[in-house]
Amino acid sequence: MWLPLLFFQLLGVVGSNQQVLGFLGESVTLSPALDVTQRNISSIKWLILSNDTWIATYQGGITNTNHFWQYRGRLNLDISSGELTIKNLIKKDAMKYVFEVGFQGDEEISRKFVLRVEQRLAQPRVTKHHGWSEDGSCTVTLLCSSPNASVNFTWSSTPLATILFEGFRANTAYLLASMRADQVVSFTCNTATALESTSDTLNVECVREPIPKPTPHPPHCVAFGYGVLLGSCLGILLAMITYILRGKRGRSS
Repeated sequence: MWLPLLFFQLLGVVGSNQQVLGFLGESVTLSPALDVTQRNISSIKWLILSNDTWIATYQGGITNTNHFWQYRGRLNLDISSGELTIKNLIKKDAMKYVFEVGFQGDEEISRKFVLRVEQRLAQPRVTKHHGWSEDGSCTVTLLCSSPNASVNFTWSSTPLATILFEGFRANTAYLLASMRADQVVSFTCNTATALESTSDTLNVECVREPIPKPTPHPPHCVAFGYGVLLGSCLGILLAMITYILRGKRGRSS
């Protein structure tokens, strides 16, 4: 299961630009945070590309969100607040956006936003690599792999297991742990970035596996085998005797 920390996040203000974060395939809202109490909005413009390309407007009582091909069918403009929602985010949506609003009486206000678009953190996968029981204890090796790069790994267990070794390589974390025999422990691998975190849990049961015993052959099979062997030996012996006797008769004649 993934645990989103934010569907969208205002990362702060750099200069006069509000930094906004969105995730691929999801929606994000650019909010001017206007106080429009007892004020009548006469026009709204959202612009990109050096502030000369409209993508959404409200003018003369008409709303248009299909100005630019890249955003067609993906924009929603709230004319009461000026908020612009972009749906089904793609990487190309990451850029600067300019908001301009006009009020009756020729008053105008503008805002600037910088949108970042990132990949959502995918859920890791925990697998049991090895496990063996010895002297009443069980030692297991677990692997946790993440499709994402540059993530931080942490492990936890319930009930608490004895951690013997932890290692990390590329997008994989390794855990060597000891637990009691005939015990079930839930091992959780957590992955996190500065923006969000997610995890996967694997229940590991430590059961002493019995040593397999050799399968005995049925008595009739054993007897049949001995019979075949004895018959073969007798056949060879008779052939040798016959050969010797024929040789002696040949020399005597």
